[in-house]
Amino acid sequence: MVAHSPNRRNIAVKYIMSASDGFIKQSEILEQRLIECEGVEQVQSFCQPRQHVQSWKSEQVEWGGLNHMLANSVGAILLKNQPSVCSVSALAVLEFELGNRLAMPWISRQPIPNTVVVLVGGRDEYTTQPMLQAAKSLGIELVVMDEPGHWLQSLNHKSRIAKFVPIDMTINDELPMRIIDALGQIEAQIEGLTSNWDGLTLPVAQAAAFLGLPHESLAALEICRDKFKQKMMSGDPVVKLRKGDEPKSVAIDFDYPMVVKPSSGSHSEGVSKVNDGEELAAAVDRVFTSTYNHMGTDLAAVNVEKYCEGPEVDVNVVLLDGKMIFVEIADDFPKDGDKCEGVGSRAFKESAIVYPSALPSSEIEEIKASIHRLLNDIGLRNGIYHVEARVNKSRMQYFDTDGILDLQYKPDSLITEKIDIVLIEVNPRLPGPAIKPAVNATYGINYDALHLLISIGDFHRAKALSEPFLKGPQFWSTVLHIQSDRAGKFMSDDIGEDLKSRYPELAHSVFSSHTYFRRGDMVPAPTPDSQPRIASLLVFSRTSRRDLMEKAKQIRAELKFELL
Repeated sequence: MVAHSPNRRNIAVKYIMSASDGFIKQSEILEQRLIECEGVEQVQSFCQPRQHVQSWKSEQVEWGGLNHMLANSVGAILLKNQPSVCSVSALAVLEFELGNRLAMPWISRQPIPNTVVVLVGGRDEYTTQPMLQAAKSLGIELVVMDEPGHWLQSLNHKSRIAKFVPIDMTINDELPMRIIDALGQIEAQIEGLTSNWDGLTLPVAQAAAFLGLPHESLAALEICRDKFKQKMMSGDPVVKLRKGDEPKSVAIDFDYPMVVKPSSGSHSEGVSKVNDGEELAAAVDRVFTSTYNHMGTDLAAVNVEKYCEGPEVDVNVVLLDGKMIFVEIADDFPKDGDKCEGVGSRAFKESAIVYPSALPSSEIEEIKASIHRLLNDIGLRNGIYHVEARVNKSRMQYFDTDGILDLQYKPDSLITEKIDIVLIEVNPRLPGPAIKPAVNATYGINYDALHLLISIGDFHRAKALSEPFLKGPQFWSTVLHIQSDRAGKFMSDDIGEDLKSRYPELAHSVFSSHTYFRRGDMVPAPTPDSQPRIASLLVFSRTSRRDLMEKAKQIRAELKFELL
């Protein structure tokens, strides 16, 4: 519909109606799928969660008129005012784009029941708020369990969740029974029990199994906590050293450099690249004398693995009945820890993630097939899994060209035989809070929504909402992690918003940003395993990957924050 405002500005609005009668699978489906759609000013859904909608039929216009048609719209899209573009043409372009973005079946023929899911572990607001929003749009009532005094327990947040249940969250053998006992405080019938942190995945699944609720294989989740078992199942060379073992006395049949890491753990803590026997002994000792968080498991062993120089990838997989229904692969750029400067001198922390991967399509397909086989071999069937791996003997490697580091094809003389996919680890969890919006914007996939649907066994909706844009990723995107090399009092505000105010021309390339510290907070000192993360920004380009990398370099250079 095109109208004229009093100031003679053309206003173009597209009303969306369903092609069939049924129930909407996600009330904010238009906002989700039209995210960063070119030419769109605003998107507004009109539906309530699980609402019944009527289809539009041309004969209805004759007796119901325009008012009837608008009353049955599921939402509306306001186009940007572009004087150089005809509004009718802009609507035609939007119609084509809707075919790309709304091709999946977003209407259910069957009514969608009201369901209650218990989320064990509310974590921080930045991490959990997207899941709260997803639950609301799906018509799922969310109950949160966490320690007394958690931020979601306050009266100010009762509108976001159905109920808060205080519980001792200490990770030990008794946690599953404490969860089960605490469920007695909930009067409604519970259809799902879940968490959004891999340290809680196993105890929550144990509680779900006891109650007969949907859950993943407990044996498979045990393997996900043991990186030695994962490596053994992948077929990659690995040696286990137990506390008290002398590295010199253990037979290792692969050459340096090697990687030493805890057999259990998280956040890349205790990971070292070593180049000789002296560094190996120091790295093993560093792990066993640490105070790392090992997700409730005893630190009884370390892995010694062959170091792989190939490009690293992050692979996020959605499994339903063992089938890979969605997968996206991103390039995880070289880390400080890849450099050889002594044990513990540099951390294996992410600096940048780029979507989609630049690796050749043949390597992408091999990654998918290899990871899918491994997940099935482990026994994983339903859920979202974050897998990290490297591509040995890849046809590409990182080169610096005019100050821009990125993947490029090797000279022909360096291209070798068939590639190997070298596993780093399998994590039974969603990707991190800075990554989820990148996947949402790039592919149209909401991991929080899928996670909740899988937790209640609603595979019908999960499968439909796992379909990405028909034409693939809508742009190139990168998540930039901004870190500090020293401690101090944080004396800045939101550094992403500050950048956009100083450089309006760059603001159009920043989809979102999050600053982890507030003015006055104390930024901790870097450690051998960690560098304080100040902010994360999602940057995109519709032009090219090279253009994206140039913008990312400029943004990284212009970001400013002050520490006292």
